[in-house]
Amino acid sequence: MRNRLAILTVATLLPLTAGASLAAASQADALAPIGKVTLTGTVEDCDSDSSPTDVKIKAGTETKVDNSLAGNSNSYSVTFKKIPTGGTATGKATVTCEDETTYKAANFTIKGSPNTSTVKQKQNLEPQ
Repeated sequence: MRNRLAILTVATLLPLTAGASLAAASQADALAPIGKVTLTGTVEDCDSDSSPTDVKIKAGTETKVDNSLAGNSNSYSVTFKKIPTGGTATGKATVTCEDETTYKAANFTIKGSPNTSTVKQKQNLEPQ
């Protein structure tokens, strides 16, 4: 009878402590500081010699667009806010040109800030 009581007690307490541990871990992740990463660079013309009008960059769950390239000097700047501190994300860029053609640039790595400060990273984009 004692063994059954001991087994039932352990079986009852284990899920409760595991749930509390998971909840604490989730709260810690949600509160972890994240620094901003500003990505800048130049954008090459399309193969059709048409000038770029915008660049869209996806990194993890975030997508940023700079649509100020028309008439600009083919330079862009976007800021990501969800790249983990000290982590990395794969950047995937798509450039749209004046003649409405697009090209994808080679994938690249975006490095998260080592702390909560904003870091800048340069990445020039050209057709693959």
